[in-house]
Amino acid sequence: MISPTYPYQRDERYMTLRGAEHIPRQICQYLLDLPLPGYDPPKDNDYPRVRLMKYLFYDDGDPLSQPLPTPQQKRDVVFDPMRQTDPPSEKLYRIFPQAYIAQTEYVGKTLLRMYMGPGVGRVVHRCELSIIFECMTNVIYEGAAGTALSRVWAMECALMEALNGVNINGVGTLYYDHNQNPNCGSWAIDDRGTNVGRQLILGLTWGAS
Repeated sequence: MISPTYPYQRDERYMTLRGAEHIPRQICQYLLDLPLPGYDPPKDNDYPRVRLMKYLFYDDGDPLSQPLPTPQQKRDVVFDPMRQTDPPSEKLYRIFPQAYIAQTEYVGKTLLRMYMGPGVGRVVHRCELSIIFECMTNVIYEGAAGTALSRVWAMECALMEALNGVNINGVGTLYYDHNQNPNCGSWAIDDRGTNVGRQLILGLTWGAS
């Protein structure tokens, strides 16, 4: 068998990032909360992923009074790079597992971006990775969030409740700890246009396998 480092030799079993490329997809799938064999997702607003999807899907009025989007409706708002200019529904794309997308100020809607951020090397066998979540909405929808007053803050709170301390199989346990990962935190953002938002950074530990 040819060594993956041929013609050189790996002398130490230091950490690699093999498998880490799947992290954004796994977290995206988790947040969509789609049906699985033996599992029917809840529809009650007590559940953070329910609230998150309603804030994303319904721009105006009182999002939490609306029905939960169907599994197909959830799938349709996830960015498809093979259909960049041809979204499958009138809601257009709203979930982007990547850092940059075209400016959205010409189409008022609510968005969630999630992508990998800075990594911090701790020891040769472990690093702390960062996952960045950006909740954005047009200013005319920011206050149209029912009792929440701020849509993007409510979305960040739902993300924190849905993710902090949760072990994603094959990924690790997400955390919000500046001491463990100095990138962790959250703050207000905007696009210097007509969209306002919140950025949340969570960490996870990645080790040698």
